[in-house]
Amino acid sequence: MICYLRSGLLVSAIVLLTACASGPREHIAPDAKAAELNMQLGLSYLQRGDYEIAMEKLDKALKQNPNLPSAHNTIALLYQRLGETEKAEKHFKEAVNRAPDYSEAQNNYGVFLCQQGEYEQAEKRFLKAIENPLYQSAAMAYENAGLCSREIPDLVKAESYFRRALQINPNLSKSLMGMADLSYEQKNYMQARAYVQRFNSVSPWTPQALLTAIKTEQKLGNEDAVSSYKLIMRARFPDSDEMRMVNEGI
Repeated sequence: MICYLRSGLLVSAIVLLTACASGPREHIAPDAKAAELNMQLGLSYLQRGDYEIAMEKLDKALKQNPNLPSAHNTIALLYQRLGETEKAEKHFKEAVNRAPDYSEAQNNYGVFLCQQGEYEQAEKRFLKAIENPLYQSAAMAYENAGLCSREIPDLVKAESYFRRALQINPNLSKSLMGMADLSYEQKNYMQARAYVQRFNSVSPWTPQALLTAIKTEQKLGNEDAVSSYKLIMRARFPDSDEMRMVNEGI
Protein backbone atom coordinates (compact mmCIF):
# COMPACT_ATOMS: atom_id res chain seq x y z
CA MET A 1 0.00 0.00 0.00
CA ILE A 2 1.28 3.42 -0.83
CA CYS A 3 0.71 6.61 1.03
CA TYR A 4 2.30 9.82 -0.07
CA LEU A 5 3.04 13.00 1.85
CA ARG A 6 3.33 15.33 -1.15
CA SER A 7 4.09 19.00 -1.32
CA GLY A 8 5.96 20.39 -4.23
CA LEU A 9 7.21 17.25 -5.90
CA LEU A 10 6.95 14.06 -4.05
CA VAL A 11 7.42 13.78 -0.54
CA SER A 12 8.03 16.63 0.77
CA ALA A 13 6.21 14.96 -1.70
CA ILE A 14 6.69 12.25 -0.69
CA VAL A 15 4.40 10.51 0.17
CA LEU A 16 5.05 7.91 2.77
CA LEU A 17 5.24 4.49 1.18
CA THR A 18 5.00 1.49 3.45
CA ALA A 19 5.02 -2.25 3.04
CA CYS A 20 4.93 -5.40 5.02
CA ALA A 21 6.18 -7.95 2.50
CA SER A 22 8.95 -10.31 3.28
CA GLY A 23 10.89 -11.75 0.34
CA PRO A 24 13.76 -14.28 0.36
CA ARG A 25 15.02 -15.31 3.74
CA GLU A 26 18.32 -17.10 3.92
CA HIS A 27 19.59 -17.89 7.41
CA ILE A 28 16.44 -16.67 9.15
CA ALA A 29 16.88 -15.92 12.82
CA PRO A 30 15.22 -18.24 15.35
CA ASP A 31 12.78 -15.54 16.38
CA ALA A 32 11.63 -14.53 12.89
CA LYS A 33 7.99 -14.31 14.01
CA ALA A 34 8.97 -11.86 16.72
CA ALA A 35 10.84 -9.83 14.09
CA GLU A 36 7.68 -9.64 11.96
CA LEU A 37 5.69 -8.48 14.96
CA ASN A 38 8.21 -5.82 15.90
CA MET A 39 8.36 -4.62 12.29
CA GLN A 40 4.58 -4.20 12.30
CA LEU A 41 4.72 -2.37 15.61
CA GLY A 42 7.51 -0.15 14.31
CA LEU A 43 5.48 0.68 11.22
CA SER A 44 2.46 1.52 13.35
CA TYR A 45 4.47 3.86 15.57
CA LEU A 46 6.08 5.44 12.50
CA GLN A 47 2.67 6.20 11.04
CA ARG A 48 1.62 7.78 14.34
CA GLY A 49 4.71 9.96 14.37
CA ASP A 50 6.19 8.32 17.47
CA TYR A 51 9.66 7.96 16.02
CA GLU A 52 11.54 7.02 19.17
CA ILE A 53 9.45 3.93 19.85
CA ALA A 54 9.33 3.12 16.13
CA MET A 55 13.12 3.07 16.05
CA GLU A 56 13.25 0.84 19.12
CA LYS A 57 10.87 -1.70 17.56
CA LEU A 58 12.56 -1.68 14.17
CA ASP A 59 16.03 -2.04 15.64
CA LYS A 60 14.76 -5.01 17.60
CA ALA A 61 13.18 -6.52 14.47
CA LEU A 62 16.46 -6.33 12.59
CA LYS A 63 18.38 -7.88 15.46
CA GLN A 64 15.85 -10.72 15.52
CA ASN A 65 15.97 -11.16 11.74
CA PRO A 66 18.56 -9.17 9.75
CA ASN A 67 17.17 -10.72 6.54
CA LEU A 68 13.70 -9.18 6.80
CA PRO A 69 13.25 -6.83 3.80
CA SER A 70 10.17 -5.11 5.22
CA ALA A 71 12.08 -4.14 8.36
CA HIS A 72 14.85 -2.62 6.24
CA ASN A 73 12.27 -0.78 4.13
CA THR A 74 10.41 0.58 7.14
CA ILE A 75 13.48 1.70 9.06
CA ALA A 76 14.70 3.37 5.85
CA LEU A 77 11.47 5.36 5.77
CA LEU A 78 12.03 6.35 9.38
CA TYR A 79 15.59 7.49 8.71
CA GLN A 80 14.26 9.39 5.69
CA ARG A 81 11.79 11.18 7.93
CA LEU A 82 14.60 12.01 10.35
CA GLY A 83 16.79 13.40 7.57
CA GLU A 84 19.48 10.74 8.00
CA THR A 85 19.94 10.11 4.31
CA GLU A 86 22.99 7.83 4.45
CA LYS A 87 21.27 5.42 6.84
CA ALA A 88 18.05 5.60 4.85
CA GLU A 89 19.81 4.71 1.61
CA LYS A 90 21.73 1.88 3.27
CA HIS A 91 18.50 0.22 4.41
CA PHE A 92 16.63 0.86 1.14
CA LYS A 93 19.49 -0.94 -0.62
CA GLU A 94 19.28 -3.80 1.86
CA ALA A 95 15.53 -4.13 1.22
CA VAL A 96 15.73 -4.21 -2.58
CA ASN A 97 18.87 -6.35 -2.69
CA ARG A 98 17.33 -8.98 -0.43
CA ALA A 99 14.00 -8.93 -2.33
CA PRO A 100 14.30 -7.48 -5.88
CA ASP A 101 10.58 -8.10 -6.52
CA TYR A 102 9.60 -6.14 -3.40
CA SER A 103 7.87 -3.39 -5.37
CA GLU A 104 6.91 -1.21 -2.42
CA ALA A 105 10.56 -0.92 -1.42
CA GLN A 106 11.63 -0.26 -5.01
CA ASN A 107 9.04 2.51 -5.22
CA ASN A 108 10.04 3.97 -1.85
CA TYR A 109 13.67 3.92 -2.85
CA GLY A 110 12.75 5.71 -6.07
CA VAL A 111 11.04 8.49 -4.13
CA PHE A 112 14.09 8.81 -1.91
CA LEU A 113 16.47 8.96 -4.87
CA CYS A 114 14.34 11.58 -6.59
CA GLN A 115 14.49 13.74 -3.48
CA GLN A 116 18.29 13.46 -3.64
CA GLY A 117 18.30 14.62 -7.26
CA GLU A 118 19.24 11.16 -8.55
CA TYR A 119 16.55 11.27 -11.23
CA GLU A 120 17.86 8.58 -13.58
CA GLN A 121 18.35 6.08 -10.76
CA ALA A 122 14.95 6.98 -9.31
CA GLU A 123 13.26 6.25 -12.63
CA LYS A 124 14.92 2.82 -12.75
CA ARG A 125 13.49 2.00 -9.32
CA PHE A 126 9.97 3.06 -10.28
CA LEU A 127 10.11 0.95 -13.43
CA LYS A 128 11.52 -1.98 -11.48
CA ALA A 129 8.53 -1.75 -9.13
CA ILE A 130 6.14 -1.81 -12.09
CA GLU A 131 7.81 -4.91 -13.59
CA ASN A 132 6.20 -7.06 -10.91
CA PRO A 133 2.82 -8.17 -12.34
CA LEU A 134 1.50 -8.72 -8.82
CA TYR A 135 2.18 -5.13 -7.75
CA GLN A 136 -1.15 -3.49 -7.04
CA SER A 137 0.08 0.10 -6.95
CA ALA A 138 1.63 0.43 -10.40
CA ALA A 139 -0.41 3.58 -11.04
CA MET A 140 1.27 5.32 -8.13
CA ALA A 141 4.72 4.24 -9.33
CA TYR A 142 3.95 5.74 -12.75
CA GLU A 143 2.73 8.90 -11.03
CA ASN A 144 5.93 9.11 -9.02
CA ALA A 145 7.94 8.68 -12.20
CA GLY A 146 5.98 11.52 -13.76
CA LEU A 147 6.49 13.81 -10.78
CA CYS A 148 10.18 13.00 -10.75
CA SER A 149 10.50 13.58 -14.50
CA ARG A 150 9.05 17.06 -14.01
CA GLU A 151 11.95 17.86 -11.73
CA ILE A 152 14.57 17.15 -14.41
CA PRO A 153 12.63 18.69 -16.24
CA ASP A 154 11.66 16.20 -18.93
CA LEU A 155 8.10 17.24 -19.74
CA VAL A 156 7.62 14.71 -22.54
CA LYS A 157 8.51 11.84 -20.27
CA ALA A 158 6.45 13.32 -17.42
CA GLU A 159 3.36 13.47 -19.63
CA SER A 160 3.87 9.87 -20.74
CA TYR A 161 4.07 8.63 -17.16
CA PHE A 162 1.08 10.68 -15.99
CA ARG A 163 -1.00 9.30 -18.86
CA ARG A 164 -0.02 5.73 -17.97
CA ALA A 165 -0.91 6.35 -14.35
CA LEU A 166 -4.32 7.71 -15.31
CA GLN A 167 -5.01 4.78 -17.62
CA ILE A 168 -4.74 2.53 -14.58
CA ASN A 169 -6.42 4.87 -12.10
CA PRO A 170 -8.27 7.87 -13.59
CA ASN A 171 -8.66 9.45 -10.15
CA LEU A 172 -5.03 10.02 -9.19
CA SER A 173 -5.06 13.64 -8.11
CA LYS A 174 -1.36 14.36 -8.60
CA SER A 175 -1.40 12.95 -12.11
CA LEU A 176 -4.50 14.97 -12.96
CA MET A 177 -2.87 18.18 -11.77
CA GLY A 178 0.36 17.19 -13.46
CA MET A 179 -1.52 16.93 -16.74
CA ALA A 180 -3.35 20.20 -16.05
CA ASP A 181 -0.05 22.03 -15.53
CA LEU A 182 1.54 20.44 -18.59
CA SER A 183 -1.50 21.32 -20.71
CA TYR A 184 -1.30 24.91 -19.50
CA GLU A 185 2.39 25.10 -20.34
CA GLN A 186 1.59 23.71 -23.81
CA LYS A 187 -1.06 26.47 -24.17
CA ASN A 188 -3.80 23.86 -24.43
CA TYR A 189 -6.06 25.76 -22.04
CA MET A 190 -9.27 23.86 -22.71
CA GLN A 191 -7.53 20.62 -21.87
CA ALA A 192 -6.00 22.21 -18.78
CA ARG A 193 -9.49 23.24 -17.65
CA ALA A 194 -10.76 19.70 -18.15
CA TYR A 195 -7.99 18.26 -16.00
CA VAL A 196 -8.57 20.87 -13.30
CA GLN A 197 -12.25 19.94 -13.24
CA ARG A 198 -11.42 16.25 -13.02
CA PHE A 199 -9.03 16.99 -10.17
CA ASN A 200 -11.69 18.90 -8.25
CA SER A 201 -14.15 16.04 -8.69
CA VAL A 202 -11.86 13.61 -6.84
CA SER A 203 -9.81 15.79 -4.48
CA PRO A 204 -10.18 18.85 -2.23
CA TRP A 205 -8.73 22.06 -3.56
CA THR A 206 -5.07 22.80 -2.92
CA PRO A 207 -3.43 26.23 -3.35
CA GLN A 208 -1.44 24.89 -6.29
CA ALA A 209 -4.53 23.55 -8.03
CA LEU A 210 -6.42 26.81 -7.52
CA LEU A 211 -3.52 28.78 -8.94
CA THR A 212 -3.54 26.63 -12.07
CA ALA A 213 -7.32 27.04 -12.29
CA ILE A 214 -7.06 30.82 -12.01
CA LYS A 215 -4.30 31.09 -14.62
CA THR A 216 -6.18 28.78 -16.98
CA GLU A 217 -9.46 30.69 -16.76
CA GLN A 218 -7.60 33.98 -17.24
CA LYS A 219 -6.23 32.64 -20.51
CA LEU A 220 -9.72 31.51 -21.52
CA GLY A 221 -11.17 34.92 -20.64
CA ASN A 222 -13.66 33.55 -18.12
CA GLU A 223 -13.65 36.30 -15.50
CA ASP A 224 -16.56 34.80 -13.54
CA ALA A 225 -14.58 31.59 -13.01
CA VAL A 226 -11.44 33.59 -12.14
CA SER A 227 -13.36 35.52 -9.48
CA SER A 228 -14.88 32.34 -8.09
CA TYR A 229 -11.53 30.60 -7.78
CA LYS A 230 -9.99 33.68 -6.16
CA LEU A 231 -12.75 33.72 -3.55
CA ILE A 232 -12.07 30.07 -2.73
CA MET A 233 -8.33 30.79 -2.48
CA ARG A 234 -8.88 33.73 -0.10
CA ALA A 235 -11.27 31.74 2.06
CA ARG A 236 -9.21 28.57 2.34
CA PHE A 237 -5.58 29.55 1.81
CA PRO A 238 -5.24 33.25 2.70
CA ASP A 239 -1.60 32.95 3.80
CA SER A 240 -0.34 30.72 1.00
CA ASP A 241 2.36 31.68 -1.46
CA GLU A 242 -0.18 31.12 -4.21
CA MET A 243 -2.52 33.71 -2.67
CA ARG A 244 0.38 36.16 -2.55
CA MET A 245 1.04 35.52 -6.22
CA VAL A 246 -2.62 36.17 -7.05
CA ASN A 247 -2.57 39.39 -5.04
CA GLU A 248 0.54 40.49 -6.90
CA GLY A 249 -1.30 39.96 -10.18
CA ILE A 250 -0.05 36.76 -11.78
